[in-house]
Amino acid sequence: MSKNKFLNESFHGVQPLVPMTRVRTIMKSSPEIAQISQDVLFVVAKATELFINQFSREAIKNCSRVHELDYQKLADLVAKDEKFEFLSEIVPHKVKAKDALKEIETNK
Repeated sequence: MSKNKFLNESFHGVQPLVPMTRVRTIMKSSPEIAQISQDVLFVVAKATELFINQFSREAIKNCSRVHELDYQKLADLVAKDEKFEFLSEIVPHKVKAKDALKEIETNK
């Protein structure tokens, strides 16, 4: 069975919730990417959707109320869970400007 046939049969009629045009734009921003096939675009969009789903579900586990998910909970998850460590520069803990300036001064 070819890869295209597998993708077409397995995911027929199932579009990712993440906009594929947005994923294409992000992928094309990389100088290493010359062309993006529809199959690759679909798989990356679907994988992104699944990742966001897992990330938010795990963050919600740490909430006392279901509708309480906020940036701080996401940053806490990134800081404590090794599998999300790669997001530490993207989802850092918030630091007040005055605290950051103090830190810079003490490190000089």
